Amino acid sequence: MFLKLLRRILIALFGLFLVLEAVLWIFVRTPREPLKRLDLSNRIPGLKKDVRFSFDRVIARYLDDKNGSKPSGTVRILCLGGSGTLAMLQNAEDSWWGQLGRLLQEKGLPVEVAAWGQDKAGIVTSTAVAAQLIEDWRPDVVIGNFGFDDVVSQPLNYTYDPGKAQHLSPPPRPAGWKEAVITVSQTARLGRLWARNSEASMLQNTLGRPDHYKDVFETMKQKLGAGGFEPLPARPVKDDPLKEYLDGWKILETLAKRHGATLIMTGEPALDDATINRTQMENLIAIVLKDGRAPLSEAKFLRPDPTWVERELQRYGDAAEKLAAESGIPWLDLNGRVPRSLDHFFSDVMLTDEGAAAAARLLLPTVEPVVKARAGK
Repeated sequence: MFLKLLRRILIALFGLFLVLEAVLWIFVRTPREPLKRLDLSNRIPGLKKDVRFSFDRVIARYLDDKNGSKPSGTVRILCLGGSGTLAMLQNAEDSWWGQLGRLLQEKGLPVEVAAWGQDKAGIVTSTAVAAQLIEDWRPDVVIGNFGFDDVVSQPLNYTYDPGKAQHLSPPPRPAGWKEAVITVSQTARLGRLWARNSEASMLQNTLGRPDHYKDVFETMKQKLGAGGFEPLPARPVKDDPLKEYLDGWKILETLAKRHGATLIMTGEPALDDATINRTQMENLIAIVLKDGRAPLSEAKFLRPDPTWVERELQRYGDAAEKLAAESGIPWLDLNGRVPRSLDHFFSDVMLTDEGAAAAARLLLPTVEPVVKARAGK
């Protein structure tokens, strides 16, 4: 008797589950990869006060939140870079890649745009995540926007490691059985969405406090204000971080070709140069580590002179342009072309909405022909 009752209960529960699945599939579909969302509020000149920051498990962002299967005829553009590409304090549509996507859409081009950026990393350090994103999202066009972190994030006693990329691990993937369940079950997807919203709410309590990032930025400026800028020495030929920067471009070229994507190389714009005024200098917060082998508790930093940063970025840009020409890859150096003013930057490389618009307009003539070719137009 008990076993019959238990069997009926299980059958009823399974029936309810099937009904729930049917209702969810028909009326309330949840994306296979739901995005987390943070609502940020900061009063920073040049940026919107209220921003929604949406991201997936590897902190990739999507214009229009499209991160599922690629519709037929659509050209996907994946943008990779540093903090200026992450655009933590901008809505997706206000970032340089979001505004570029909108310009392309206004021209009738069917594009989806995603972006991934990492602060204080550099191009080689980014390649492990880039490889996974390119494999999973299958972009048709990959735009790299690197340079600044490759210059300032390497310590003064940097040692070149030609095999650095081989030691990097991609982000861990979800277990195979979990992905199989997620593929067929809307209930499982909804459960994961609730779990991720719970994780995001924990971040929201800290990062979403009014003026959290504004206060962090102001504190950093005050700490650095007492120290002057350092005219750093030229990098030695043997251990020149420029070699690593070029290695990174070669890796991205290989990844793009492997998956049938077209690579576009771009130089990252920066506020630093020899002619910026005192107010602009107060917004420079970049630091260079003196000894990369020292424990973090004993780390010592120097503030690089803006002239040194400008010169190094030019050197890197020249080398990247040469590599692009040799490889037949489109190249555009945004450094020095996006006006170096506080209307366009609010820190060394973080663009304002106006600065992002300027970058998008500059990129359009280089990117549009590539997108048209991929769209068959």
